[in-house]
Amino acid sequence: MAITRLNNNSITSITALPSGIDTGKIGQVISNSASFNTTISSTSLVEMDSNVRITITPSATTSKILYMLSFPFFTQANQTGFFINIYKSVGGGSYADDSGELSRYTAYGSNDDKYETATFHYLSSPSTTSAVIYTPYVKVNANNANFGNTAKFNVTVQEVLA
Repeated sequence: MAITRLNNNSITSITALPSGIDTGKIGQVISNSASFNTTISSTSLVEMDSNVRITITPSATTSKILYMLSFPFFTQANQTGFFINIYKSVGGGSYADDSGELSRYTAYGSNDDKYETATFHYLSSPSTTSAVIYTPYVKVNANNANFGNTAKFNVTVQEVLA
């Protein structure tokens, strides 16, 4: 499908992007879904659940990895909030924080219990061709948060080729 543009009062058809525009390409796409129920009450970062780990082996050190996660959660009114970071392990090494704090959710000031779905996207630059395992770590600021229940966790990683 051609794109039409107005140029100097005439309409022209564009069939390709101008040179110099990097469009990137998607290499591998790996997805996983899992159903489980876990309650987090730690005020320090802990792995959400090993069922949400996902592994990808980049084809080049210049590749980036687009990490996408969606999951259901429940927090009680005026009680708690949670923070999420994405950790990675390269080549079987120990897990380390890759993203820093991606998001913070809080139920403070709300009069209702919260049953919601959270969605996170993060672009990682692992600079390796070794297997990389990604997993979410969470912590709460008070009380606890329940993740899962009857809905599924969905996690997808895509290799973005340079």
